[in-house]
Amino acid sequence: MSAPDTRAVHEWFLGRGLPLVLTRRVRSRALIERAAPVVSGIGAAIAVTALAADLSDGSAAVRTVIRLAVMAVVLAAAPFVLYLLHRAGTTRSEAGRRGAALFVMALFVVGFPLADRGWTGLTVAEVAGFGVVAMLAVWLTYLGIGSIVLWAFRFAWLQFGALGTLMSRALPLLMLTVVVYFTGELWQLSARMSRERLWQTIGFLSLVAIVFMVVTIRDEVRALREDRSGQHDTAALLNGTPLATATDPVRTPLSFAEQINVVAVMVVAQAIQVAFFTTGLFVFFLALGTIAIPDDVTVLWSGEQFCEVGEPPCAGTWFGIHVPIPQTVVHTSLFVAVLSGLYFTVSTSVDPLYRQRFFDPLIADVAVSLAGRDAYLEMEEHHDRAR
Repeated sequence: MSAPDTRAVHEWFLGRGLPLVLTRRVRSRALIERAAPVVSGIGAAIAVTALAADLSDGSAAVRTVIRLAVMAVVLAAAPFVLYLLHRAGTTRSEAGRRGAALFVMALFVVGFPLADRGWTGLTVAEVAGFGVVAMLAVWLTYLGIGSIVLWAFRFAWLQFGALGTLMSRALPLLMLTVVVYFTGELWQLSARMSRERLWQTIGFLSLVAIVFMVVTIRDEVRALREDRSGQHDTAALLNGTPLATATDPVRTPLSFAEQINVVAVMVVAQAIQVAFFTTGLFVFFLALGTIAIPDDVTVLWSGEQFCEVGEPPCAGTWFGIHVPIPQTVVHTSLFVAVLSGLYFTVSTSVDPLYRQRFFDPLIADVAVSLAGRDAYLEMEEHHDRAR
């Protein structure tokens, strides 16, 4: 049997969200060029959000709006340029890709603050903050966070039907949260809660959900390795992959980094499903509050007395963008949706139908990745002996 194509093997692991199985040398290759699309995507998202906030507010200068629009277009187009240069595969294109990546980094760190605030409003602290974000993106790229998230998103999207099935089974939860939604005390809390405190509360609830998922999935991974220890189906699992083998490789314990990687891909895949569910509920409650609750009832329940501009109920904002929905409705809908998402996270771990439709296929897919990891380590060991 011919030796596997090393490049194809590396792409296979990256495509399956297991970058930490690869060596540091492989993960460090063309790091700036690989991190540039991430930085440009973050910059484009920030530029579009700032542009939409300025347009909805109507107080921004025309020059600032034009600069932000140009910045958003340039940063959004950068990943496509980098991809075309990468596909060209010539020495000149590689040099151009490296130069374009460095240009994107400089544009994000210095150009974006300059476009947003101009020379007079530019501060060292703001430039340093954008620099820290850029370096964090490079570090996360080295860890392979992009491949983890892309694989998890693809898997969650392919298993989107499992979410619809479970949402239909979650109708009792939806009815309960609807009752809670029409509670005056909750509206009073939401009206007096600042957006900063609301995001802190959401962050705390999200952290609780992530800890629960990590503990549950860690036990699943451990059970998967123990189950595989008594089976001899590695060759069957790897059929049609770059690591196809006729014999079963030696099964070695996962390193700490590999354990984190395997748990991370499963947690991110489940977290994306929870995010879909929570977003759907948030939109539902926004529509329900807008349609069913008159403005005078909103003021009565929330106890609003005044707004910065106009009469209560106060106009809502979303990441600085003004929306035609009262702020209290936005806060209450978001708070109830996140609470429901936390309940959804816990219930999915014990729901047999969700496990059959989503969790079992996820575990089966990870089993293939772990079989490939064992074969990859054995291949690397043979190469080291041959040198």
